[in-house]
Amino acid sequence: MMHKLHLAGQKESLIGGASHGRTTSTRELTADEAKSLIQYLKSQDPEEQRAEVMRRKIISLAREMHWMAGGKADMQRIDAWMVKSSYLHKKINQYRYAELPALVTQFEKVYLSFLKGI
Repeated sequence: MMHKLHLAGQKESLIGGASHGRTTSTRELTADEAKSLIQYLKSQDPEEQRAEVMRRKIISLAREMHWMAGGKADMQRIDAWMVKSSYLHKKINQYRYAELPALVTQFEKVYLSFLKGI
């Protein structure tokens, strides 16, 4: 991912930041440090940002259909539907950018079906 973002030259600095200066080697990162670094790198990826917009659209439609738990979108229900019924049978966050337009279209059809049933 660092190569994709043209950050390979900053690898040691990024790893050092994620580990609060403890290490500059990815092999020595804890699971939490690695997760934090991956989330940071994803936030810097324009393609991932566009993918997140599409994911949020699906989540918004799910909320409109009252797929809620504790005042928030019910992500367990959304993921259960995704695994069972979506075209690639993956959880929402496992869909890559290129796969998401078809998923949004599929979920919009589910939403329209919901509206017709009201």
